[in-house]
Amino acid sequence: MGENILQKKILIIDDESLIRQVFSYYLEDQGYEIVTADNGRTGIELLKEELPQIILTDLRMPEANGMDVLKAARELDPEIPVVVISGVNSLDDAINALRQGAWDYLIKPVRDLSILSYTIEKSLEKSSLLKENRQYREHLEELVEERTMQLQLRNEQLDLSRRQIVGILSQAAEYRDFETGDHFLRVSEFSACIARGMGWDKKDVDMIQLASPVHDIGKIGIPDNILLKKGKLTAEEWTIMKKHCRYGERILTSNRFVNFFTHTDEELEPENVQKEAGQKLIETAANIALYHHEHWNGAGYPTGIKGVEIPVEARITAVADVYDALRSYRPYKDPWPEEDCLALIREESGKQFDPEVVQTFLDNLDKIRKIQNALTE
Repeated sequence: MGENILQKKILIIDDESLIRQVFSYYLEDQGYEIVTADNGRTGIELLKEELPQIILTDLRMPEANGMDVLKAARELDPEIPVVVISGVNSLDDAINALRQGAWDYLIKPVRDLSILSYTIEKSLEKSSLLKENRQYREHLEELVEERTMQLQLRNEQLDLSRRQIVGILSQAAEYRDFETGDHFLRVSEFSACIARGMGWDKKDVDMIQLASPVHDIGKIGIPDNILLKKGKLTAEEWTIMKKHCRYGERILTSNRFVNFFTHTDEELEPENVQKEAGQKLIETAANIALYHHEHWNGAGYPTGIKGVEIPVEARITAVADVYDALRSYRPYKDPWPEEDCLALIREESGKQFDPEVVQTFLDNLDKIRKIQNALTE
């Protein structure tokens, strides 16, 4: 026999001393270490103490039978082979034991001990393969988990860089308009709060939270003498000012911007998934930039569309933007009291604003106030 069996321990459980002796002498000569028990109860105790690599057990024994041994072995370690030894008259018991998890069976009397040796070898080989497969599977799962964590980190880093770019663009537009750096953060959080209140799933809430801050990015293209004018704009100046919506859409759908946000990394999510997410972000941000000054009744600009023709992300951002603009200080105006802001928003429900968005905004007013307080300088 090879070296691989020298350390193998066999537990033999049988109430017939002759069988125990014959099996023990033969298997010791084969190089196995032998432990014996004359009843099932003692066998179960030795199973837990000795931790054998294989068990040979009679089925019909006093105190505890072979089925009890089989159950104990499966509970301790399902990979321990259990070979049952059955008389001809108890063949049905052996078949039942196989159904319950026994690995093989031998019929008494075992006249050819080479059959015993062969049965043990095959059972040990099977057990070894099962252990190797389990260890390989566990190792593979660890590798997959580790790789998943690495890819998740890469995804988070890529998402962070995109968020930083959006933040920089948002602030660039606001600084030109003398708006505070927190305006785009409040609009972002207000929009997310409203979307969440309308029952949006987390993915879509995250999308509007990221896209809404660039609603006024098009103001970068408005001349300073118009953008920064403190007095009332002339009709011609107002026409130019309204162009910031189209400028914003143009910026957000430019090739350079689209290429950055639809960039794919072959080591991250599948390419089509990454591109789809980037394209969805571009579409959402461009819709907000272009349509956030449209009115529910069709009296807005730049296209004059109305009702549900206006993308819902733009309808939400419109309420968030107007509320924060009214509540915030500007060089040309003091902040409005909250009650005046709410009165205007209620009055414009069904006119400038989507009634459902307004109602959701009002239903979540406590959360809106907390955001306002947390993000006000």
